Amino acid sequence: MGFPIVSPAILKDLNERLKPQPSDDFCDIIVTVSAVEYVPHLSNIEVVKKLMEEKDILAYNMVNLPDEQSEQFIRQSQAILKAHPTAQYYWQMRTLFMSVLQNRNVNFEKRMLLLNYAVKTIQGMIDKGQPNLIPKFIEEFTAPEMDYTNVIEYFKEVRPNPGYALADGISLLKSLNKPNAAYKEVLNTIYKNLGVSGPETLKMTDMKKYIEMRKAFSELTAGEKSNYVENVMINYLWSYSIPFADPEFNFWDHFVFYCSLYNAVKVLITCYMPGKDDDDFAKAISAFDTALRASDKQLMRKVIFAVKNAGQNNNGDLAVLTLS
Repeated sequence: MGFPIVSPAILKDLNERLKPQPSDDFCDIIVTVSAVEYVPHLSNIEVVKKLMEEKDILAYNMVNLPDEQSEQFIRQSQAILKAHPTAQYYWQMRTLFMSVLQNRNVNFEKRMLLLNYAVKTIQGMIDKGQPNLIPKFIEEFTAPEMDYTNVIEYFKEVRPNPGYALADGISLLKSLNKPNAAYKEVLNTIYKNLGVSGPETLKMTDMKKYIEMRKAFSELTAGEKSNYVENVMINYLWSYSIPFADPEFNFWDHFVFYCSLYNAVKVLITCYMPGKDDDDFAKAISAFDTALRASDKQLMRKVIFAVKNAGQNNNGDLAVLTLS
């Protein structure tokens, strides 16, 4: 069987509407251990709008390359598996993420908590030399009849810390060192809505005002527009090859970065959107992604190391980040 190619179903519609040429900065073509994956850029505002339009869960198509075109990818995959045996679970981990992130029986914040628990459990299996337990765990955890009550109960003692999440989110947002004009405008609006002159005066933020804005974000992720954040974060799941972009880092490290990225998106939307509409949402995400793509290519590594050095990479800290 040939090597798989995976692409979101929306690409077909976008291709027909925009007719992008191969040279266009339209989508990434990422070769992973399991497939060649096509991922549209959120820097393209039409992509963001299309994701916002998709009310159903995002569908993905898979086809196989002809055998003669598959050989180079198969050899590359075999080399990765030889050097990093846990890569054999990449596709199962992707299935876990997709299943949980698209589980609309629980709100998005709780989905992130479910992933927190699942990825931590799986990393524990690997650390204990029991990776053979992973497939069964994922199968059971993603089963339609799975009851997540006890998993959610596991986090019942977690208390939100809005100041911590705000500072962490602003830190990532301002770290993008090649901001475009649209992104500069987004940042300025964020600071204005927080009542500060810039990141250096963040401590002067009226936290009551921020918490009120934060409630609006929770309403967005739980309401009829809940697919907005869901689809953006799913696109980032693919664009950053979570949970196996960098073999130097384990599955949990990748989840640490993903949580930090989610928190940055959360702070971005929370602080930018008051008084704005859907077009502004699309503009903000597009501007953010443009800045993200133009910035340090080592961003993931730097975020993982920064969180680890701060001693905030445990599942409790990430749960606080998610809920705050």
